[in-house]
Amino acid sequence: MKDWIKLESFDRLHQAELRKNILEENNIPSVIINEKDSLFLFGEIELFVRKADEAKAKELIDEFRGLSKINSFVGKKQMELFRDILYKNEIHSILKKKEDSKFILDNYEVYVNNNEIERVADFLQHKLSDDWQIVKSFHRVRQTKYNTDLLDEAGIDNFIIKRKDTAYHLQKVDVYVNKNDFEKAEKLLNELNGWIKVRDYSERHWADLDEDLLNENNIKGIILKDGNKYNLLVEANNEEKAIDLINTKKDWVVVKEFSSLENANFAEQVLLKNGINSVIVNEKDSLFLIGKLELYVEVDKKEQAEEILKQL
Repeated sequence: MKDWIKLESFDRLHQAELRKNILEENNIPSVIINEKDSLFLFGEIELFVRKADEAKAKELIDEFRGLSKINSFVGKKQMELFRDILYKNEIHSILKKKEDSKFILDNYEVYVNNNEIERVADFLQHKLSDDWQIVKSFHRVRQTKYNTDLLDEAGIDNFIIKRKDTAYHLQKVDVYVNKNDFEKAEKLLNELNGWIKVRDYSERHWADLDEDLLNENNIKGIILKDGNKYNLLVEANNEEKAIDLINTKKDWVVVKEFSSLENANFAEQVLLKNGINSVIVNEKDSLFLIGKLELYVEVDKKEQAEEILKQL
């Protein structure tokens, strides 16, 4: 069953059928696979859903049990603090540790009883800001973890709240610190002492791709927004390795074609003055000078290079 994933296993068929009905009432297709031996009752009854529906299906099943997940993160310390803050405001919550062999880090999830949902929403909207303030927001959990680690190392209490859309897709992760620590935390996360910029990008997408590459090679990369640019920083001791990885893995694309080597050289120098490396590929026949000259840039610099060359 390609693109399907096991949601849960059961001992009794009616348990699986009950949950299947809940999912189908919410327009989530599901399949029950009964592997129990009819004579000896060995095996399991398994409920499958499509991978794309996994998150929403799990939320619905938890609600059926009487609990709703309101927050989750790979940092145990952050979720324990979030739970304690709820408790101080007389909202009872449960912290669950979710182990998953697909990921290196465990996930910690905070649940409340369904009848507490309105109180939680009211607290988050109206009372949380009395003592706590968002110091930064991120669009990726890994980026959030790197930054909360820095806050932890500096002894600054922090927790996160995930914001999701109606389809349960992650929109952003807000990092909260106590108002008394806000200036210190903001300075720490913006200055990133000990971290070196290895590249900047005009679009976040390209920064994300290179950060993925570094992560695959066990190098932490923090993406820091600076005006209209996105800077990718690494710890100082990983600077050379990170630059080598990015440069050797980068795809190059044609940004412009020339019939004159003089014009191509001029364009190459203009791009270099704007911080964009480029390469001229000479496809002209060396004897008859038939063919074209192609100017290549790295794929993530293509749009920026095109804008600059338009001005020539």
